[in-house]
Amino acid sequence: MSDRDGDGKPDTRAFMDGTRIKWIEIDRDGDGKTDRWEYYAPAPADAPKGTPPSVIDRAEEASAADQKITRREHYVRGVLSRTEEDTDHDGRMDKWEYYDGSVLTRVEFDLSGQGHPDRRLVYGRDGNVVRVEIDPDGDGKFETAPVPPAGKGRG
Repeated sequence: MSDRDGDGKPDTRAFMDGTRIKWIEIDRDGDGKTDRWEYYAPAPADAPKGTPPSVIDRAEEASAADQKITRREHYVRGVLSRTEEDTDHDGRMDKWEYYDGSVLTRVEFDLSGQGHPDRRLVYGRDGNVVRVEIDPDGDGKFETAPVPPAGKGRG
């Protein structure tokens, strides 16, 4: 257990199997309830020397109000690969982020509330948006959307 914010109450609890972390529970807002769970897997056998015995595999976060999961993070070999998020707190994921080596490559949104992405932003390695795509009929096939020229407002 640890008290990261110094308020005298433990806000982080680690559950171990010997020297290996199995999961961690975190109370980020100090209300006494866990609102982030991190789950760990054994480090890969071919991991570089000095790698801890556990690497993060996935994490979940809950909203403070109702303790429902609002964000999931997925990792590959301890590196963030994708996230899912319920941004409007309706119980359905509506934002998805994809990473390549911890670099954001695309973000997808469900702007129509149909339960699947209908807008996509594709990023270059420099972090700039290189393409906007839409799926107007919900068939899972995205097409490039027109992008206003730089410096043009939305009116």
